[in-house]
Amino acid sequence: MLYFKIMKIRIENLRDGSNHWEETVAPDELELDTNSFKEMVKVELDIEKRSGKITISISVSSNGSYICDRCGEEFSKKISDKYLVVFIKRESPLPEEAPGDDLRSYQPGQRELDITTDVRDAMLLTMPLKMLCKDDCKGLCSKCGANLNYDECICKTG
Repeated sequence: MLYFKIMKIRIENLRDGSNHWEETVAPDELELDTNSFKEMVKVELDIEKRSGKITISISVSSNGSYICDRCGEEFSKKISDKYLVVFIKRESPLPEEAPGDDLRSYQPGQRELDITTDVRDAMLLTMPLKMLCKDDCKGLCSKCGANLNYDECICKTG
């Protein structure tokens, strides 16, 4: 069994070869906006432990609640993504390494790998820059404000 404290993996609990773990985490534990992320975040980890190297494939998914950038309507959308991070055993980390990098070091004798930042980043990177309730959202009329997805525009055009 792996041990999670937020998103920390105890290295000594990993067996050599393939390991799999599933966990659900509250959005606020990952410091995600609870107005957008109202449901639990499902995290699946496929961990490959080999001599001096631990590769972690992180799959995340949740349903979010958003406001459409075109029409202003609230809508729900499932978001999911995969992210890969590789830990290499080294005597000391490289100077430019930081949490969230996809290649990092771990030292001999280190007990845990903290992937909290990786899980949070995977969730945030799945969100599109432009939130649309549907791909063909017609938006609002710039003159009368009618939601063109449901109503005809009442102002004169041309």
